Amino acid sequence: MPEESLQAFLAALSELRGRAGGPSYRELRRLNPERLAPSTVQSLLEGDRKRPPSWSLVDAFVRACLAFGRENGLRLEDDEEAYVRGWLERHRSVSASMSQAAEPAPDDRDDSLPRILGGGTPPVRGHFSGRRKLLTELDTAMLAQTDWPVCLVGPGGHGKTQLASEYIHRHSSRYVTVWWIRAEQPSLIRTDLASLGRRLDGDIGEAEIVSETLKLLREDSRWAPWMMVFDNAGHPESVGAFLPRGGSGHVLITSREPAWDEVAVPIEVGAFERGDSVELLTRRVPGMSVDEAGQVAEELEDMPLGVVQAVTYIKGSGLAPGAYVARLREQPGRMLDKHPPVDYGRGLASAWDLGFETLRQTCPEALSLLRRCAFLRPESISRGLLRQGRLPLSGDSVAVFQDPVLADNAIRVLTRYGFVRLAGQGTVQVHRLLQSTVKERMTGEERERARRDVHRLLAGSDCGDPEDRANFPRYAELAGHAEASSLADSTDEEVRGFVARLVTYFLAINDGEGAERYSGVVPEAGGHTAVYDSALPRPAPAPAVPRRALMAREMEGDDWARLIYQVTTGDCTPIVGSDISREKAARVRAMSWEWAGRLGYPFADPWNFESVLDYAVTLPDQSAMAEEILEGLRREWEQQDEEDPHAFLAKVPATSYLTTSYHGRLTQSLLRAGREPVMKVLPWRPEFGAAEPVVAPTPERPLVCHLAGSYDLPGSLVLSESDRLRCLRVEHGKWSPDIVGALVTYPFLMIGYNPRSSSFDLLMSLLSGVSTPRRNIMALYDPGPGGMEEAARKYHLARIARLNMRAAVFWGDARDFIQELSRRLETTA
Repeated sequence: MPEESLQAFLAALSELRGRAGGPSYRELRRLNPERLAPSTVQSLLEGDRKRPPSWSLVDAFVRACLAFGRENGLRLEDDEEAYVRGWLERHRSVSASMSQAAEPAPDDRDDSLPRILGGGTPPVRGHFSGRRKLLTELDTAMLAQTDWPVCLVGPGGHGKTQLASEYIHRHSSRYVTVWWIRAEQPSLIRTDLASLGRRLDGDIGEAEIVSETLKLLREDSRWAPWMMVFDNAGHPESVGAFLPRGGSGHVLITSREPAWDEVAVPIEVGAFERGDSVELLTRRVPGMSVDEAGQVAEELEDMPLGVVQAVTYIKGSGLAPGAYVARLREQPGRMLDKHPPVDYGRGLASAWDLGFETLRQTCPEALSLLRRCAFLRPESISRGLLRQGRLPLSGDSVAVFQDPVLADNAIRVLTRYGFVRLAGQGTVQVHRLLQSTVKERMTGEERERARRDVHRLLAGSDCGDPEDRANFPRYAELAGHAEASSLADSTDEEVRGFVARLVTYFLAINDGEGAERYSGVVPEAGGHTAVYDSALPRPAPAPAVPRRALMAREMEGDDWARLIYQVTTGDCTPIVGSDISREKAARVRAMSWEWAGRLGYPFADPWNFESVLDYAVTLPDQSAMAEEILEGLRREWEQQDEEDPHAFLAKVPATSYLTTSYHGRLTQSLLRAGREPVMKVLPWRPEFGAAEPVVAPTPERPLVCHLAGSYDLPGSLVLSESDRLRCLRVEHGKWSPDIVGALVTYPFLMIGYNPRSSSFDLLMSLLSGVSTPRRNIMALYDPGPGGMEEAARKYHLARIARLNMRAAVFWGDARDFIQELSRRLETTA
């Protein structure tokens, strides 16, 4: 068969490469740069070919393999010319058999095209991963290109050059001429265009070679269609004169300069999608699991150059992924400078350094803003906080903290260079590793001045009475930034007045540990040395309570008294789980046993409904059964209970409720209580988080947020482990303000949770990063064998403490908890 002879011919070419010592595609190109681009070699050896490659390509490949063998002491043939002629005869034989089998299509291009491929060196493809949406967007823009070039715009280290190289690899067959131009300096552009001109026409005079080259591209159809890539271009003013105008060709530019969006079709190149990061890490680091890759990607926030460096570092050092993450947190600047990709030449930290220098020269107020952001909590920095309050700051660039136009421009510049991200609702986010690198690049004096200015920004903020609940969200925001900037260490007397208000706030929300930390408690002496604002009442000293007990303990008398106040005034956010009824949980476990048998569930916990459902979802031939399981669960929840705990919760005058249950029993109970709830789901998928109106929740119109999705929106359900991981990757900045308000304004009242369930783990992971220090209440019930023995209680308390969830815990199911709370309410009344 002709196809079989072609495949045998290509296999022989691959075998020759192996006999020659396995030269890389880059090495083969070095030995024959005019004919063997890396993409051409890969197409030769790995492509799905329907006909033989051109002889000129085969000849170049065979000779390059022989040359590489000689360089490494492997002389494959005594008479190499005769050996090449033998390959020529084989090529003619294969070509003849294929031509007899079928005529080529009229538009079937010779495989040697593009006829001219050269200029600067595009990167190899080993670092490329995913980017499917970007590639589709780029392809659409290139095909539609008219007079305006297409420009890949983004911060350094985000993979613009790799994306351009991948586009050439996939679509070079469209062009006769492809030329890669190093565009960071005008002199390099001239050099690479001159090299192209000599290839197009050897008679061009040197004096006018650049202009004549552009003229040839415009007027000589022999070299069309063509594609010019201007890589790492600077400002449009320094490149515009070299861009080909007219003719049958396309221009692709890569640049970190934001001004290109005014003179080109811009395509923003940002961070990897998480799946792309994980794919690259697991593909290039042998033995790395998906979970480990996710941890590394999370720490790097999916920055492409950082992910590539992680691959190189972990492979080269043999360091475990967890140890790499730990080391990265300790010394980010040094780690991000180590092991840059060979074709990039610098590490991520050095790429940032170039951006810092550009800001220093072109927008110093943006650099000043970035330096102060390095000492704030990275997740959510409000624009209002970055506007100077009533306390003066130091330095020459403080105008950016006074002039809103300057501040907006500085944020725009920092956003375009990838140093901050807009998080919506007037907030920005900064990468933790970037914060650490910025600090490392500052002198000791610069660090102290920036930290002092941050303290004065916080202290100068107008946040009102710290005991007024309406001001709690503002104080919660400032408390997070105070911790990040080490405000407790400030000796500035004007700042200490704000510290006194912060202590009052911590006492108002019953956070004794926070009050202790900021009122200057010295544990060894047992005394308090706080400095308070004389304009405010002096708060009582916080009780000296051991740290572990402050973070997680069993409920005590004071906890019940505080809870009674919370449920009668609505000073709490109830969070409701699916294990709220012991009888219903028993029926659900029985259903789980039945389905485990039908699915062939192979594990030892068939009573674990969440695990059985996860197993059903991930079975390719049984996933449809998950819908039937969910329908059975829904019918179970529609059955009324004699004592429905949701009815009690509906009487609590809270403004917001959170739930990880899929059903709508909480909403129904609120409606029966005469209230008008507004339901939302967490935007862990874009289609369920976009354009949701923000509500102003009140006790009469409370917010009900389904953290794990709702039956009413089947696509929003968090069913499998992969769904839970995706949910955890939702940036808190994407959450609407009403959901964030439910998290930071009031302490939590968690009810209906098995502490060993995946829904509880999901809840803890979501809340641990956004909740402010406060005393939460949890009612936990573990129905597993052995009940809640002492060792199990200590284990669960330790887990909650490690997650930094300060909580008092009631051991028992929801009905037991509500019965005890109701009894205490009656006694109090």
